[in-house]
Parts: sequence; C-alpha cells; structure tokens
Amino acid sequence: MKRIGKWMAWICLAALLLIGLKNEYARLLPVSSYGMQAAIRKGKVSHLFIGSSMFRQGLSIDVLEEELEGNVYILSYNGNQPAFMAMELAYMLEEGLEIENLYVDLYPYTAAALPWISDTKILLDTDLAFKWEAWELMRTCSGAKFSDFYELFVTANNEQLLTYPLNNRLVSGQFRNGGNTLCPSGQTKEHLDSLEMLGGRDGLQIAQLEGYQKLLELAGEHGIQVYFLETPKFERMYRDRDYRELYEASVQAVGELAGESRTVLAEELDFDTSDASCFQDLIHLSAKGRETYTKLLCERGLKYP
Repeated sequence: MKRIGKWMAWICLAALLLIGLKNEYARLLPVSSYGMQAAIRKGKVSHLFIGSSMFRQGLSIDVLEEELEGNVYILSYNGNQPAFMAMELAYMLEEGLEIENLYVDLYPYTAAALPWISDTKILLDTDLAFKWEAWELMRTCSGAKFSDFYELFVTANNEQLLTYPLNNRLVSGQFRNGGNTLCPSGQTKEHLDSLEMLGGRDGLQIAQLEGYQKLLELAGEHGIQVYFLETPKFERMYRDRDYRELYEASVQAVGELAGESRTVLAEELDFDTSDASCFQDLIHLSAKGRETYTKLLCERGLKYP
C-alpha cells in the first residue's frame, strides 16, 4: 500500500511537471506561419494587423503585401477581444518585436463581450505569466470557474501538441505571414437573408474599453501609429437595431480615445455591402470580398502622416 502511494505521488509530480512545461515552453516549438510567435521571430513588422476572425477572413495578405511598403503580418484569433489584444501586444513588445504601424480590429460584438478566450491557440503562443493574467481577467470579469481553469491550463491544445508535426504542416499550408490563403466562396442574397441575426448585448464592456485604451498607451510608449479598422458586414447587419446600437457606441468610444482620423469604417470606403457574393455569412467576407475590401482600404482608408 505504501509502495502504491509512492507511485501515485510520482505520477502526480510528473503530471504537474508536464503541465508546467507545456504552459511555459510550448511556445518555443518551431513556429508555423500563424500566431504571435511567428510574428515575434520576424523581429520587426512594418504593418501589424491584430484582431479576430474579421481580420482573418476580411484581409487579403496578397493585396496588403502588394500595396503597403515594408513587411506585413496579420495576427488573428477567433473571437479575439480588445482586452486580450492589449495583452498580446504587450507580450510581443516585451519579447522584442518592433512595430511601425498597428491596425486594430473594431468589431462591436467583441467589445460587448465579457472577457473570454475563445481560441485556445493563443495559449500555444504564450508563457505561463500570460496565461495567468488571462485567467485572472476571466475570473474577475466573467466568473470563470475551476473547470475553466482546468481547461485553460491542463487540457487545452493537448491534441495539437500530440499531433504537432502534422498540425503545424496543415496550418502552414493555410496561412502566409498570418494571412489566410484559403479562398472561401460567397453566398446568395437569399441564403444570407435566411440567416438569424446575432442578437443583442448588454452594451460595451468596461474591460474591453480598457483594452482599447491599453493598446493606445502601449503604442504611444513605443512610437507606433494606430488605426482602428471596421471590416464590412452584410447590409442586414447595418439595418439591425441591436447591431447598429453597438456599432455606433464602439465607433464613438474609439473615436474619443484615438481620434476620428484613426478610425476607418467600411461604409466610408464605398464597399458594396449588398453584394452577397462578397460574404460567407453576415459578418465574414468571401475571397472576393476580402480582396475588394483590402484594395479599397489601402487605396482610400490608410492615410499616413
């Protein structure tokens, strides 16, 4: 019985050691063409786009690299929120990444969400200190429980680590400099009109507004030019009262923090939001929409001093 107890103790100790190694050192694995570590390894990025799937589906890496001077990198995670974007920027700057121009995703629903990590790939790119800060934010603002803690630190990404060589090759084949190289097709108006709206929210969250503020403070400390970009949504979204309310509140909040000249809205670029072939769904662009929007953005939206 005593021998069994010793074995159990050793097993628990080994498990804790493996968990600690994963959370601290998984970020040191050879990087693909996606995520924070791939950006950090560049050392310097002329144009860094940081956001959610709005940027992954809404920005053409081909057009950006053709139109903008210097190198380009798109950092996007599903559901990426302003509070975590600020943490990601701080982490990359601490790791030595130099940035000239920063473009931040202005998506109202992430600004209205309680702080939460939707895409655990963020955890593969960061150290234990980052994860602990993220956990504290989720626990304090969103009521995260022990089961969430267990998922965050113990089970998240285990399958990706176990299949790392294959998974890394697949990811690398789908991205270049963080930009999505897949070509999703558009939809018909009938299909998009049949989709359910995304519903209302309880207004903008203080933690997310503080995230915007932190992004601007970090940029100011490091001499980085900042722009806030709102990617196109299908016309139904702009007519929806719930979305419109959050959209206008987000634009006003960011305008007060950064200045209106640093905010680039899709409706200012004459993008045709009624063209269903430019959209995969109500909020994500197709390959055609991505290319059209990015060209308009580079030609009309980005005015450097």
